[in-house]
Amino acid sequence: MIQKSNWLLTRTAGLFALLAATLWLLVPEFPGPSYHYFRTQDFPATLLILPIIALASFWWPQIRLPDRLPNPFEVLTTAALLVVMLWVGTYLLMLDYPLTRDEHMAIFDAQSFAAGQLAQPLAPEWRDYFAAISPDFLREAPGNALLRSTYLPGNSMMRAGLGAIADPALLNPVLWAIGFVALYDIARRLFSTSPNAVWVVLAIYLLSAQVLVNAMTSYAMTAHLSLNLVWLALFLRDKWWQHILVLAIGAWALGLHQVTYHPLFAGPFVLMLLIQRRWILFSVYSLVYAAACLFWLSYPAIVLSSFGLQASSGASAGMLGYLEAIWIKAAQIDLARSALMEFNLLRFLVWTPFFILPLLVLAWPNIRRIDSVTFALFLGIVLMLLMRTLLLPYQGHGWGYRSLHGLIGNAAILSGFGYLHWAKHNRERADGTVALFGGVTAFVILPFLLWATHQFVEPYTRLSAAIERQASDFVVVDTTTSRDAVDQVRNRADLTNRPLVFASSRLGNAQLADLCARGSVTWVGAEDITIADLPMRAGTFPGVKHLDLQAFTECLQPFDRSSLQ
Repeated sequence: MIQKSNWLLTRTAGLFALLAATLWLLVPEFPGPSYHYFRTQDFPATLLILPIIALASFWWPQIRLPDRLPNPFEVLTTAALLVVMLWVGTYLLMLDYPLTRDEHMAIFDAQSFAAGQLAQPLAPEWRDYFAAISPDFLREAPGNALLRSTYLPGNSMMRAGLGAIADPALLNPVLWAIGFVALYDIARRLFSTSPNAVWVVLAIYLLSAQVLVNAMTSYAMTAHLSLNLVWLALFLRDKWWQHILVLAIGAWALGLHQVTYHPLFAGPFVLMLLIQRRWILFSVYSLVYAAACLFWLSYPAIVLSSFGLQASSGASAGMLGYLEAIWIKAAQIDLARSALMEFNLLRFLVWTPFFILPLLVLAWPNIRRIDSVTFALFLGIVLMLLMRTLLLPYQGHGWGYRSLHGLIGNAAILSGFGYLHWAKHNRERADGTVALFGGVTAFVILPFLLWATHQFVEPYTRLSAAIERQASDFVVVDTTTSRDAVDQVRNRADLTNRPLVFASSRLGNAQLADLCARGSVTWVGAEDITIADLPMRAGTFPGVKHLDLQAFTECLQPFDRSSLQ
């Protein structure tokens, strides 16, 4: 078994090295977030990981994992402490800043829901500025009459609901804790005779930089992970009333932000009911999920109808429009997708405790039984990777590979089975290797990634705060020359913030002249953005129409750079 363990660790190191070396050769072809994250986070972390894997081939600490189950008090206490730590980290580490458009739109929609609106009506005088007000991820409405994101409302509704009684920044820390307790319940049920495997499963959740950092953001991915784990905990209990709760949770999870995520987790378990010939339960699940999918795919059109508007095409038009959008994406296949998926896989492995990889391999004897829970867990991961490869391999910004975020529980549980297989043949080696890798993750890799995350976020926070402090009615950000600048265009859903911020690439000369007539206008140019020292440098976009700035020299105020301090 020692030789087999060394063989497995050698292959683990080889995979990390192969992904890193291949991407090092390819990165010039992929400017933007993927390149930056690889160069400043994933590649350095890989260089830290590789010597530890090499060390484990001939030395490991003489540490045994506990032979008792974690008790509920320990689990609940840990969950409560982490809620506080993650809440504090939301402000101290992540600066309570929605870095990406995905995060900002979750808050944007929550503002509408908090005001009792399914979408924010846009005043007629601003409808010509629809795209300039929020240049990405706004769902079109006839006549630009509404402001609402392209995402489904579940995550934003939960944020708005919590915001009515507490700090909305608590949502993801609380969801993290719910997911942790649910994972404990699942692990205790599956590994009741092997307490040490329960500790391995929980350690993956606790030490995952991806899980922790996303819990300090407004991303919907923490909600996906938490609800998936609660869903599975109840599903495995297998009581009739618990299946009712499972169906209710599943129907809500479909509408968290995109309908494609939860079915790839739940679908394999529903198929398992079919394999087990539980015809009635399979039929009930199929009917409820079909109805829920139909509702959420129709939700954009329902919102329009509530305002007396009619959807004509695209995703807003319901099922047919949604399928049309998927078909267009799937048809755009090119070789670059495989390289982007390499970025994603390396990033996922680096941001999850790296002992997960050999343990996943060792879980294969359990996975290959198609009527097993492990096969359903594994199939969910495979289906998600296939779906993202076909539809959208590029994730842009993200802490770890967030498309797999809702399935981190799957990987943790499978790792528990892999650990059991290893410990059965060589308990000392299994425990020592997990302890070694876990210690390096906790004290080296995790602190490095948390530091790198803060270093990345801080300059964007500083620039956004400076834009908000400009003494003018409007701010126009030059979004034609900087890849970063477009995410600096952010406004409240009701447009009550001042100054209002606009994207230059979505304005014409006539619109800029109109803004000048309405009030004072500050111009944030490429040089200002460069001075802000954002991590990813400005880059030129070919084919973008630029404003005639010479015609507006008397109108445009210079950006007050002192506010960057």
